[in-house]
Amino acid sequence: MLDKAQPSTLEYWAENDPDRVALIKEDRQLTYGAWNEQSNRLADSLVRLGLKQGDRLGMRFRLDFPWFVMQRAMQKLGITLVAVNWKLTASEAMYIIKDSDAVGLACDDDDVSAWDEQPGLGMLFTSGQDAGAAGHRIEDLVTSGKPVPRFGPNRADSVLYTSGTTGRPKGVPPIAADAYSQEEMLRHLKSVGSIPPLPDRPVILLSMPVHHGAGPAAARNAAHKGGTIVLLDPYDPEKALQLIDKHRVQVWTSVPTMLLRIQALPEEVFARYDLSSSTSWNTGAAPVPTSLKAWIFEKIGTDVLWECYGCSEAGMLTYISPQEQLEKPASSGRPYAEVELKIIDDAWNALPVGETGEIAARTPFVLKNYLGQAPLGEDTVKDGFYRTGDVGHIDEEGYLYITDRIKDMIVAGGVNIYPAEIERAIFEHPDIENCAVIGIPQEDFGEQILAFLVPRPSRAIDTEALARFLESRLAKFKRPQQYKVVDELPLNPTGKVLKNELRKPYWEGRSRNV
Repeated sequence: MLDKAQPSTLEYWAENDPDRVALIKEDRQLTYGAWNEQSNRLADSLVRLGLKQGDRLGMRFRLDFPWFVMQRAMQKLGITLVAVNWKLTASEAMYIIKDSDAVGLACDDDDVSAWDEQPGLGMLFTSGQDAGAAGHRIEDLVTSGKPVPRFGPNRADSVLYTSGTTGRPKGVPPIAADAYSQEEMLRHLKSVGSIPPLPDRPVILLSMPVHHGAGPAAARNAAHKGGTIVLLDPYDPEKALQLIDKHRVQVWTSVPTMLLRIQALPEEVFARYDLSSSTSWNTGAAPVPTSLKAWIFEKIGTDVLWECYGCSEAGMLTYISPQEQLEKPASSGRPYAEVELKIIDDAWNALPVGETGEIAARTPFVLKNYLGQAPLGEDTVKDGFYRTGDVGHIDEEGYLYITDRIKDMIVAGGVNIYPAEIERAIFEHPDIENCAVIGIPQEDFGEQILAFLVPRPSRAIDTEALARFLESRLAKFKRPQQYKVVDELPLNPTGKVLKNELRKPYWEGRSRNV
């Protein structure tokens, strides 16, 4: 543990600008000084309860101040954070607690009674709710703790769990917090072109969950520069615009689904808000429709949208700047420094420029093994390259184009069909807010194409008109044979459509489900 404030940490800003607002949620604010004092008091209480450096603790929170106070207290003590999705059931969350060997759970659940029924939970820390006889209320621990100064590194150790779309979720071990400084991480994330601008003392909008890597990373980058973090949870598209206008937000990290919901707002609603403070809107984690990019270029500006691509098992891989997107809107950009990409076939053979195959990546952060599991075999990692499970190609200038996920590929009549290509064409229709394409069983051809469609507010989807719309955009074998209009699609925390949930009713009882 550290004995003094490191540059650009919470403790640094608490010493040098204690009254600066660090966090905003609705009409509440928390300054750097208050945030640091609360974290020190909580850390003192945690030590008295027996927590120590090297322990792991589950963290299951919505976007609000308690996560930030608890997270920094753990960081000061060298306790590893185990991220737990607040949408999981208690039994699903308990799998993660036990698999990670965590000593317990901290949460802000509205109803904590479910944890009484979970044997082996260990310590329970709650926020806003009575923790019961066996638990501890975080607010009480802050009040009773002494403000003993403690200091943490820029980055904390954390364990993130995969989405678990097939089988049980798996833990991705942390990169040691002292292995890479914030400056070294930023050097790693220096793109071939550049990285998104982050002004001094930035104001950022945080709408990404804190049980995923992107949310804590965006918050950490803002706090590193003494910025103000405006919290938005639950997500609402018009509320996002209100907060950008009210607080003069400069930076926002989101997923495409959030941006699509803004695009779907009526023009008169969108026009109410001044978004001119925006310097960068960063997005990724799912395909970004070219029609959405064009809309942002027109409405927000041609120098605002940045897109990234990466995965938990290998880190950030590519970034594309606004200027590059104007020339190559379908690309996900070129590799960051220290990242090497290649396109491979099933036998790990490298494919030529322009040819489509699986994307493999070699970075300083390639996963060696999942938490508590054996080293990854050559079916996943070979010569330092990690098979991402994504399909794509690289052009002659080194730009990556992501076609789809291997497991999402549809095989109809012996032909490989990539749903992302079909989805991009559907997104061009003005009545579509969101869509997802899957393959469903068909005896003669193996699979046929089904498109799920979410209409924009106050719009109705005419599927026959949509089919005619796609005639000039897709070859006949790529056009959906069926359409299904739905109110919403199942999404994971990063905005990716859970296609396994869409497939399940159609493939249940069969020997394969893709």
